[in-house]
Amino acid sequence: MFKQLSYLFVVTFLIFACKKTAPKDVQETRKNYLVGYGVTSTNWKLKGLTIDTIPQTLMGSQLVYSKQYFAGLNFADTDGATGSWSFPVTDSLKEVFTNYPSGVIVKQSYYINFLSYDSLSLTYLLNGKIINARFKALR
Repeated sequence: MFKQLSYLFVVTFLIFACKKTAPKDVQETRKNYLVGYGVTSTNWKLKGLTIDTIPQTLMGSQLVYSKQYFAGLNFADTDGATGSWSFPVTDSLKEVFTNYPSGVIVKQSYYINFLSYDSLSLTYLLNGKIINARFKALR
């Protein structure tokens, strides 16, 4: 009797285990958050900036600054920068673009502190200072 119940339990477990869908790859989920879903692309609007742990007041062009990432692995921002992007590893974002007006190719790496459907927080090093930029998704 015990042996039959054990077989029944194992078979039932296997049936239910096989019906589960595999979880999405973390990179794919992050890409969907960054780019947007389907025809709805995401504009990331700058909402906060910290330099070396000191909160900054957004001023001028920072108040309207936004960035958009596209499924074709390119991006554009409101400063006129365009380039390519990639996820070298799960918690890292890399952008390559031409600096305007100098024409110098810039390779910027970001640590992804947080990325969700509606929020993005990136930390990076610029001119020896640690920058944390926080964005809100606009759709």
